[in-house]
Amino acid sequence: MSGSHKYVAATKDDVRSLGGSFMKSPEARQAAADMGMSRFGYYFRGRGGVLGPVSPDVTAAVFGFFPLEFVRRHCRGSAYAPEITARYAESCRAWGRRCLAGFSSAARLAELLEIVADRADVPGIPLFAGWRDVDRPEDAPARVAQLAHVLREHRGGLHLSAVLATGMTPLEATLTRDNGLARAEFLGWERPYPLIDGETRARRAAAEELTDRMAAPAYGELSVDDADELSRLLRAASALAMARHRLAAPRAVDASA
Repeated sequence: MSGSHKYVAATKDDVRSLGGSFMKSPEARQAAADMGMSRFGYYFRGRGGVLGPVSPDVTAAVFGFFPLEFVRRHCRGSAYAPEITARYAESCRAWGRRCLAGFSSAARLAELLEIVADRADVPGIPLFAGWRDVDRPEDAPARVAQLAHVLREHRGGLHLSAVLATGMTPLEATLTRDNGLARAEFLGWERPYPLIDGETRARRAAAEELTDRMAAPAYGELSVDDADELSRLLRAASALAMARHRLAAPRAVDASA
């Protein structure tokens, strides 16, 4: 493993945690309640709102890791409205302000994340392109959280392509992750589930490797020193944020794709 590929592999877990944990936060749950929406209705319409006024079928196609009927059910009665996505973005920022309060390197981390996000290519990853265009807050903790979410969408969109390219279904990819059975149930997949054998797990490993390779060019814009610093700051920020996140949401299940 060499160059930017190494940094993608080293930072992907921190990007996933730092960029996705707000979706399961008290801030997001309160926002959904304030808007009279179910948790998943808020999630699908808030996260997917950057796509514009699309149908639940389009949302399911772009998200990839949820069964179509599950998306349709939770989007029923939750028509597109820009204010939903605006509130969803604010949930992310509020989570960052709480979980990264006092993180002294937040401004520098935001600067490095911005370099990666703004120079990445966008073909085939519309959620990334849409969230990259969302206005960013001025305060560093909130900016870090939002930029981490942008880069999580970058990897997530590429990962969906990698999963399909290696011959897996989204359900198989879900089942081969940690706590795969619980995750599949949480994401709305109904039993019986397919058998996960050695070949399926090998495909999962191949999909992870392919995702790393596809994501690597964006990190190649950084110098070696900056890439090392980004890796170190992401690790520190993620550790701090997740410790605070778990105190507020100890029973949360990771729903990230």
